[in-house]
Amino acid sequence: MKKRQIKNKIKPFIPSDCREVQKLNGDFIKGVLPYETSLAFVRHIRHCNECMEELKAYFMFYSAVRYLNEPDESDMPQNIESMLKEVENEAVYRKKRMRNIVVSLVAFASGLGFLVGLILNGQF
Repeated sequence: MKKRQIKNKIKPFIPSDCREVQKLNGDFIKGVLPYETSLAFVRHIRHCNECMEELKAYFMFYSAVRYLNEPDESDMPQNIESMLKEVENEAVYRKKRMRNIVVSLVAFASGLGFLVGLILNGQF
């Protein structure tokens, strides 16, 4: 199965209620939601049984229609859980990446400050 890319075709917004979340089912399954919207969508789905059931039903319908039109489903996710997990894993990756960037910048600034101190004191 090919790794799906979440594309920035729709402006990100944070859905505030079940109706807004359910309107995003198709775009989520197609993988066209921006990252921020996908993450808010997944967080809502994880805590709302009604929306989870709607998403599963939409996914089954979408998969059936797509299979009738394109029997090769190699790029389709196997289930909703794998799609939700993909977004959650991306959130963990982004958080760790940002932390690593901050740590690297702090280390660089400290080293640069130390070097400037040596130069100003004439010890370099």
